Amino acid sequence: MKQWISVVLLAVSAPLAFGVAGQDNIEATKQKALAGDPAAQVQVGMSYAFATPRNIKEAVKWMQMAANQGYADGEYRLGGLLDVAVNPQNPTEAVKWYTLAAKQGHKDAEFRLAQMYDRGRGTTKDSAEAAKWYAKAGEQGRADAQFRLGEMYEQGDGVKQDYAAAMNWYMEAAKQNRPEAEYKVGYLFEKGQGVTKNTQQAIAWYEKADKLGYPDAHDALKALEDQ
Repeated sequence: MKQWISVVLLAVSAPLAFGVAGQDNIEATKQKALAGDPAAQVQVGMSYAFATPRNIKEAVKWMQMAANQGYADGEYRLGGLLDVAVNPQNPTEAVKWYTLAAKQGHKDAEFRLAQMYDRGRGTTKDSAEAAKWYAKAGEQGRADAQFRLGEMYEQGDGVKQDYAAAMNWYMEAAKQNRPEAEYKVGYLFEKGQGVTKNTQQAIAWYEKADKLGYPDAHDALKALEDQ
């Protein structure tokens, strides 16, 4: 759970880490926010989320202003704060805001919503619904969504088992240098699942993952050497 909280907080805050107005113009940003600019409201909210100490109550207040205007990034970030930052956490309400943002095509909200369905957090566990939202985020280039969808197709979890589809999604994530996906591409080449068996291709992909420090790839390479 602690790892989940850290990941969500990072995902919700990181994209604005360098966008929050500095001391010289924070007041100008706040004036825009008070005038109803939802992007400025999100920036002000994040300034409170990054404060030392953090002021989550104020962060939520400003995110709520943006979210109430239907601003997708505000909806997503409000969802993230409600998911893991408030005390007590409110994952059910977080799902509501993630959904609103996801329906506007916000890829990070699509991914987070997929995770909520995948884990049964704040909603009933629903692998098929999770797969649907992972696909939407994956189509927009979220590598972690692409990888998870690859797993679901490989395992037949929420979707019909389809090794070719698994390979396609793993490959999309592998192209973004995700070592876990590079390993899976190698594995499917080694086993000939969803693709013609090709040991040389398997080795090439295992080596890519190994160079990035992925231990399973190192073990797979050693196993092939020992054959």
